[in-house]
Amino acid sequence: MTGIQREGMTSRQWLPLLGLTCCAFVFNTSEFIPIGLLTDIARSFSLTEAQAGMMITVCAWGVMILSLPPTVFASRFEFKRLLLGVVALFSVGQFLSAITPTFLILICARLFIACAHAIFWSVAAIMASRPVEPKLGALAISMIAAGSSIAQVLGPPLGRAIGLAMGWRMTFAVVGVFSAAAAV
Repeated sequence: MTGIQREGMTSRQWLPLLGLTCCAFVFNTSEFIPIGLLTDIARSFSLTEAQAGMMITVCAWGVMILSLPPTVFASRFEFKRLLLGVVALFSVGQFLSAITPTFLILICARLFIACAHAIFWSVAAIMASRPVEPKLGALAISMIAAGSSIAQVLGPPLGRAIGLAMGWRMTFAVVGVFSAAAAV
């Protein structure tokens, strides 16, 4: 066996799992951070908080509606390339969110992210279990679940802290940078 052994896995097996765990953290962080940024986003576009909150509703509906068609289309691709493409689409959506000149374009950028989100979660568990032996599949999947769970607790406060320190746009830019880094 090559690499460092941990829990019966090599470093070659751990690295993709850590990358997927980071992606799970970033994807779920992205889903929750707009909540803490609504006041700032509303102010930027001269909207009420309720109007800005529609972005969250539209994106949630987007994830639901966009789950099936893109996932069926994406099933034609090899998983590794698919995952890299999804993370790239997600990153582009984050960067578009950071530079958007209008609220409508922000919603469109968030729909890009919703599409990537839907596809990512349809293949994340499968991708996590592929590089390991079947007996370690549960451990691999639990790492994805851990990244997602940690994002729900730490993601919104981190996003809000970045938003307070550097503006809401920088929060999306930072998520874009981290998602691009996770793809690497």
